[in-house]
Amino acid sequence: MIESPPCRRTVEPSFSAATSEAPPRAADLTSTWTSLPGGVVDGSELVLLAIKPSMWRPILESAPWLVMCGLVALIVAWGNRPLPGLSVAMTAQVVMLVAFSRLGVAVVRWVPAWYVLTNRRAIEIRGVRAPRISALLLQHVRNTYLQSSPGEKLARLGTVTFVTDVPDQATQRWQSVSRPEQVHVVIRRAIEQSIDQTGLGR
Repeated sequence: MIESPPCRRTVEPSFSAATSEAPPRAADLTSTWTSLPGGVVDGSELVLLAIKPSMWRPILESAPWLVMCGLVALIVAWGNRPLPGLSVAMTAQVVMLVAFSRLGVAVVRWVPAWYVLTNRRAIEIRGVRAPRISALLLQHVRNTYLQSSPGEKLARLGTVTFVTDVPDQATQRWQSVSRPEQVHVVIRRAIEQSIDQTGLGR
């Protein structure tokens, strides 16, 4: 787990090269997200980053079910222990259907998921029929952590965790993002700039 120092200093000059192309791209992202219904991003915000969890996320989320159901199917087949009224093959198929149904649910949850970073907030969007939007102000982020589960390490992914100084604020996690180190740098820089602009770092 990579723990970053508290967000209370201005950004180092070494990040300047990474932001030289930010204005036109940020303008395009902002126009896209402000045009969406529901007030995800208002006109006073600048979208710096808009990403989805990796396509590997549904598989990683469903891996325990896939493994467990696979083992149960093998036990059923080798031990010749079908469910009452079903053959061995049918029982194994039912067990695997449960596993793939869980994978299907994970895919449905992944499709509408987005992580959006603006110059003021970190926003997480989830849900299909009624999208759930959770956001936290960057100026309230006390620290961020970058870590990877064993499965994420294999897929070269990472999870960014936001820790705030607001007692009732739920912890936000950007799970299974691609290029996690680069994403973390952008997030840290946005937090530093937000804190610097509000004067909280002084």
